[in-house]
Amino acid sequence: MNLDERSEDKCVVCEKDVTGVAGTAHVYRDGRRFSLCCPTCLQMFQRAPDRFTSGEHPRTVVEELLRDLDWKESKW
Repeated sequence: MNLDERSEDKCVVCEKDVTGVAGTAHVYRDGRRFSLCCPTCLQMFQRAPDRFTSGEHPRTVVEELLRDLDWKESKW
């Protein structure tokens, strides 16, 4: 068992604890495993994977992505 499997597991996007939760998705990037709790978090991760995996605070990334989406929707 490696350290990732022993420690608390959190969604890389919303930081929700997903330890032992069924249905949690895992993506691998640069040899590291990242957990995602739901389809919405997966979509957010896919929009900015480098930012989420670099250690940048997830809330900052999510807020910026949501502002960008809001701006695009208001243009229509």
